Amino acid sequence: MLKEAAAVRFVLLHYHFFKNAGTTIEDILAHSFFENYARFDTEDFDGAVSQEELLSYLRRHPRMKAVSSHQFRYPVPQAPGFIFFDLCFLRDPVDRIRSMYDYFREKPIPGEPASDLAQEKSIGGFIAGLVEQHAYRVSNVQTNMLANGIVNDPPVETDLIRATEIMLKTSFLGVVDCFNEGLIAGQHFIRPVFPNLALAQQPANVSGGSRMETFRKACDADVFAELVRLNSLDSELVNRARAEVRRRFSMVPDGPARLRELDEATGRVGIGHARPAVPRTSA
Repeated sequence: MLKEAAAVRFVLLHYHFFKNAGTTIEDILAHSFFENYARFDTEDFDGAVSQEELLSYLRRHPRMKAVSSHQFRYPVPQAPGFIFFDLCFLRDPVDRIRSMYDYFREKPIPGEPASDLAQEKSIGGFIAGLVEQHAYRVSNVQTNMLANGIVNDPPVETDLIRATEIMLKTSFLGVVDCFNEGLIAGQHFIRPVFPNLALAQQPANVSGGSRMETFRKACDADVFAELVRLNSLDSELVNRARAEVRRRFSMVPDGPARLRELDEATGRVGIGHARPAVPRTSA
């Protein structure tokens, strides 16, 4: 029995939803696990890493303890010999879409519809183009990713129920606008398995949240109202996630003191991040 228990591997999976604070999370993982951490993405921006590909990779790398990917899809894998812990941060959906524009202006991906629009249009035109031509890319994406592991089917209320259930079960949950509370709560609850998380990394690739009002004014009023409507499920999901993060944070001994220390060490409270241009493991 002891031999069987020793053979079980604990692996932390970072579900890196695009534009959801992933760069700093990746830095934390890299400084916590060093050579036992990896990024794992396919070359296709819209690709996915299957559970079979992930398991094959982990079996080829028996010391790997943490893996981050933009292309992991829920549900969390279940496989003999492994116990997986999921790490996922959510973000206000409209702020997330605003940040997408900044990212694609700086780092275009030719052929990707949102990127092409960002290169061709002002931010108001970018939003109008997405809402009118590619609404699935800006419609309750986070709800879809949690509930269904996809982004191309319009979610409905039952998807929000399923997404909420998965969100509440997340091992390490965060929301970008209460970033440090999520880090401290997450570290507290997974510390028995992963005791060396190095939370005090400086913010990386930060985009400013203070531009939201400028963003709203740059959009046609009807278009902006439609964008908000298209993300009503995501907005509710993120509200529920904030409440869950704060519930978990309230259970951390000396949580407020640890929060002050982390705020002072990093200068971050609520932050946004872009995808880093660093080497990655290919699927």
